[in-house]
Amino acid sequence: MSLTMLGCIALFLAFFSLIFIRQNLKTRFDFKNAWTAGGSILVINIILIGLTILGVFFIPFSTPFFIVISPVVSVIAWVFIKESFRKPLLKRLHAVIVGQSIYIGLFIYLAYKNSTIKPSYPGEDMFMTGLGYMIGMIVCFFATLIGVIAFLLPHKISKINLS
Repeated sequence: MSLTMLGCIALFLAFFSLIFIRQNLKTRFDFKNAWTAGGSILVINIILIGLTILGVFFIPFSTPFFIVISPVVSVIAWVFIKESFRKPLLKRLHAVIVGQSIYIGLFIYLAYKNSTIKPSYPGEDMFMTGLGYMIGMIVCFFATLIGVIAFLLPHKISKINLS
């Protein structure tokens, strides 16, 4: 199975979970301000990125597993926090910017590294290095986009009855 196919499966499962997770979600937390909700999203994102990196580097052949599981867990956590943080759109936007700042910062870092690539010896082909940075930037962009969409959707959509 190709990595593109695994990425598509992960995106499908993530968006599919947006619909079904909301139906049976019972909120147990009550976030009072945008900093606590955004900080919770930030901590969850950092933990998932760290687990994915450790899993890919230290567990052989685990990359497909982490490619599929990480976005699904992220979206479920984002929707759970969004349902616990029922505030106006502007406060939710503030929370999602705080929560997704790890992806925004990582995108800026990768863009900088991609623009300043230098070969370590004369004649070195830098295509694969640049491709790796571009893939990282694409992943960061879409993770931020999915988080913003998941967190800023109106609460009325969460009352969909699929039966």
